[in-house]
Amino acid sequence: MTVMKGLHKLSAWLDYACGGLCVVCVAGMVILTGLQITCRIWFTALVWSEELTRYLMVWATFLGAGCVYRRSGHISVTVVQALFPASCQKMMQVCCHLLCGAFFLAAVLYGIDYMGMQSRQLSAALRIPMSWVYLAIPIGCGIMALHVLDLLLQMLPGKSEEGAL
Repeated sequence: MTVMKGLHKLSAWLDYACGGLCVVCVAGMVILTGLQITCRIWFTALVWSEELTRYLMVWATFLGAGCVYRRSGHISVTVVQALFPASCQKMMQVCCHLLCGAFFLAAVLYGIDYMGMQSRQLSAALRIPMSWVYLAIPIGCGIMALHVLDLLLQMLPGKSEEGAL
């Protein structure tokens, strides 16, 4: 029981941290884009701002996907699920979480592999290792896999509905 509470707290903390990082990434994208527009009109264009904006979007996407997954906010087709009785609906949700978890774990493994393949490549303008950009894949999918585990544990029999998200 303590492990479940610890996992739930870790999931909640990661959700909070990822939400904050997403806000920082989006704010950075807005500021950089505004700065780029201003510099193009009145000064010399910034060669690095578009690249940094793109990388911030990649990180915001992968971190934000975990926040949305934890709240079951991704688009889903529930027409077929609604045709079944409530007991089957819960089993379908479990199957869906298990399939998503398998996908997230595969994405973590392939993301680490891909990150290793790109470790020697540097970005064009910023000259940072591209592995830092590709690190968003295993981190974001790893966080989503942790959220899957937390959501599955919350669905265990005997857990109150108030404790589930």
